Amino acid sequence: MKRTLACLVLTFASAAFAADGDAPQGLSYKGVNIQFGGFLASEIAYRNNNTGSDIGTSFQKIPFTNAVGYGMPEFRGTERQSRFSLLATGEGDGMKFAGYYELDFLGTTPTSNANESNSYAPRTRHVYLQMDSESGWHFLTGQTWSLATLNNKGITPRSEYIPLTIDSQYAAGFDWARQWQLRMTKDWDKTYWFALSLENAQTVGSSGTTIAGVAAAGTGNTYQNAAGSAMSANMSFNGYPDVIAKFAAETGFGHYEVYGLARNFQSRYGAAAVGTQTQKQDTWTESVGVGAIIPIIPQTFDLALSGLFGKGIGRYGTSQLPDATFASDGSLEALQSMHYLAQLTWHASSELDVYATYGQESVKSTTGTTSAIFGYGDKVAADQSGCNVLGGTCAPHVKSVDQINAGMWWVVHKGSYGMAKFGAQYSLTSLKTFEDVNGLAPDTKENMVFASLRYYPF
Repeated sequence: MKRTLACLVLTFASAAFAADGDAPQGLSYKGVNIQFGGFLASEIAYRNNNTGSDIGTSFQKIPFTNAVGYGMPEFRGTERQSRFSLLATGEGDGMKFAGYYELDFLGTTPTSNANESNSYAPRTRHVYLQMDSESGWHFLTGQTWSLATLNNKGITPRSEYIPLTIDSQYAAGFDWARQWQLRMTKDWDKTYWFALSLENAQTVGSSGTTIAGVAAAGTGNTYQNAAGSAMSANMSFNGYPDVIAKFAAETGFGHYEVYGLARNFQSRYGAAAVGTQTQKQDTWTESVGVGAIIPIIPQTFDLALSGLFGKGIGRYGTSQLPDATFASDGSLEALQSMHYLAQLTWHASSELDVYATYGQESVKSTTGTTSAIFGYGDKVAADQSGCNVLGGTCAPHVKSVDQINAGMWWVVHKGSYGMAKFGAQYSLTSLKTFEDVNGLAPDTKENMVFASLRYYPF
């Protein structure tokens, strides 16, 4: 048995490495080429306030003065962002096919903990099928980056422009989702691109059957399944997928794109009394996104810009601000929001990239009064004076998340057996809230430092 296992390992190894310089190559099986990818990561995160986060920061959990974690430093050493990917490609009859799978270890199970063995679970990041024709038509189905994510070139998978941060929650202002979708794309000479995508929908609120904000007295609203439902906890009611249409152009001076996002919100609402008639809500919202990657100095300085503006877009922002709140009758009212992000990258050499980002996600207040208060951003009755007292009551509505990042990636070594990279990042994140009845608007800040050493064997 041991000899058989050893032979299998040797056979795999000899197929994975070509004879010319022992450089890592793909495997070939029945005309299909299989390539491996990913990296092994050893990383550090340090925060001056304890958020209870690992390598991915929960931006909305940055503590205020009242919390016991405020002023308590947080150090995390982790390997969980390590990744493994597999790409299978083939072609024939005028078509190219690709299947892609990627995982990391940022998943959790009921037994996952940091006490002893740190046994966190593998988590699927991407799994999709891609088909490309010689006539410029492209088809994709499965889970991958949303079409709302900024592309680096054209509208093709595995060419998305992702912030260079070590933080696995990326940067405030970055719009993205990794979710199931059905996408059709057409390109004209790889210069102009148009894509239409139908993607999984979900309404971002809080736990159970509550939504962000304050409900008027006597009204009730159900917008998602209660925790512990047969499917999974807190799946919202969505009768239609999110619809995204994007146009992109490759010019002599950069990549440019614009897209529209249409979302549907459904709920049951009405007077919260036994036997009272309720109504069903079915509301569509629209928003507009833009993006550009501009080579200010080709091969030296790149500027990436992206933004999303409209109603009900909270779930596409990395900070996960709410999508909707209560209207005066108890129905859902999509919140007006704005996201934007700028990243400047200096390619100092073939081994060194230095970057800086600034981003913001913000949401507008909808608070009003009828016979009672309703909406989000309560300025009428909320009292947040406890935010400045240890142990005090503090539940403000977040108005905006602002963030500055600065960092670098340095190729320490590159050779026949892969590449090693070192990265460092500093972040300053600010959380601002709406004013309360006393005119108080508590805010808080988080200083974070990250370091990463990654080995890319493939």
